[in-house]
Amino acid sequence: MSATRVLLLVLLVFAVVSPGFTQSSDTADVPGAEEYEPEEFSPFVRDLRRAEIVAIGSIPLTLLATRLLYGVGRFTVQSIRSSSVATEYLPELFAPPGYVPLTRTDNAWILAGTATLSLSIALADYLLGRADQGSR
Repeated sequence: MSATRVLLLVLLVFAVVSPGFTQSSDTADVPGAEEYEPEEFSPFVRDLRRAEIVAIGSIPLTLLATRLLYGVGRFTVQSIRSSSVATEYLPELFAPPGYVPLTRTDNAWILAGTATLSLSIALADYLLGRADQGSR
């Protein structure tokens, strides 16, 4: 088993087991703790926090989509260049043994695309939220 697979397995086990060890969010157990007041944070800060949650939460799906789309695009470009079906450039999920792996530049483009797409989703959520508040 490779080191990467072992690391992923350890992280997966930790992610499954760790919620059982987390503290309760019930403030009744903490002496002197008070709930936040609605006026305590400005609307800008609440919107910014929501955008952060949406952007970070969408990263797994946007990373998957970006990797798949980048792989299909790379396969298409290489197939057009070689005037034949370049199966060695298929996305990793579909690639045969002996495929051409992604380079560091490819991975950098994938990460840039993931960040852009996640931030776009957060922006769309913000704009839809503002439009919904305006219609009320």
